[in-house]
Amino acid sequence: MRAAVSQPLLSEALQQVARAVPSHSAIPILYGIHLRLHRDGITLVASNSVMTIRTELCRSDTGASTAPIPDEGPSLVVPARYFIDIVRKLTSGPVLLELEDRKTLTVRSGDGLFRLFGLDPFLFPETPRMDRAKWQLTLSNELLKSMIRQVAFAASSSEARPLLSGVLCRYDGRHLRLVATDSVRFASRTSPVDQPFGADAYEAVIPGKSLSELGKMLDEQGETTIVADDAHIRFQTASMSLYCSLIHGAYPPIDKLVPSSSIADVTVDTKSVLQAIERVTLLSGEGSVVRLRTNPQQAIELISGTTEIGDVREEVRTESMLGQPVAVSFNGKYMIDILRAVSSASVTFRFSDKLGPIVAVPVEQGPSSLYLLTPIRTAL
Repeated sequence: MRAAVSQPLLSEALQQVARAVPSHSAIPILYGIHLRLHRDGITLVASNSVMTIRTELCRSDTGASTAPIPDEGPSLVVPARYFIDIVRKLTSGPVLLELEDRKTLTVRSGDGLFRLFGLDPFLFPETPRMDRAKWQLTLSNELLKSMIRQVAFAASSSEARPLLSGVLCRYDGRHLRLVATDSVRFASRTSPVDQPFGADAYEAVIPGKSLSELGKMLDEQGETTIVADDAHIRFQTASMSLYCSLIHGAYPPIDKLVPSSSIADVTVDTKSVLQAIERVTLLSGEGSVVRLRTNPQQAIELISGTTEIGDVREEVRTESMLGQPVAVSFNGKYMIDILRAVSSASVTFRFSDKLGPIVAVPVEQGPSSLYLLTPIRTAL
């Protein structure tokens, strides 16, 4: 069985599914890509057992196959690393894929011919069926991509507390909210979502790494349909589908994390304060500790340094400053992550007290976006 496809299309599709190929796994077959030739085109699937990415190259993309192919067609799991490298190095022209038997994939392009030995496709993990889905929502890619970018970075990278490695997805019938926290920083984004036929309320915890990969793959154009059941969630856009297993358990309470009052509100230009903190953290050492304090000249001072390296002090003019003088220390790298996620020209920092969380609110988005950062206790 054989099918033809252009090199750029095939290379792009392989790069997509490769995001689900694990860098380390005790299961050898997960290092492969499941390739299937069928009547409607070519299907590529990769999985790391938590996340599965499936990409379809339809017949209009691949061109007419050179031999009749049944509905399901033959399949093979081929080594991802070598398959991707081979296709990437080919010239920009038609690539002929041929499954000679259930063990070998032949790749032809120009005068080149490659033969890859594969593994039994029946050993590859099945793609979740999602035929018992209980919730569905459709969002524009632009909105979903933006919400993921503004929240997913705050999920924990440690698996010690699995729930904190996920992003809380909560839908109340009118608004979609994404929340992530690693217990030091907190990010939340809420957006109204209009559905023509309505959708039920829903809540689940989605793996943060999977959601981040989805955000990188989404185009600004088009829509994504989200379907979920009790165990899995699927994001489908154009010819790509991403499936991931949900994280089960009760997400930590989030409704009372935001201080009810503040002793000082400081509004600054987002780009200016971001660049200043990036410079100050150059001398902040391993702890990345940055000290912020306000001064009577309507400015904030950013101070950092170590006894081994040196120190730095930079001043940033404020757009407005209300309340008491403030002096607080925080993790500079974490604050940089927050400010990079802010899609507003100005940001307001609200301080409750020396040890209370620093609240960052993008001015142009108001309460729909919210960030918290726990201060660091210092001797000063």
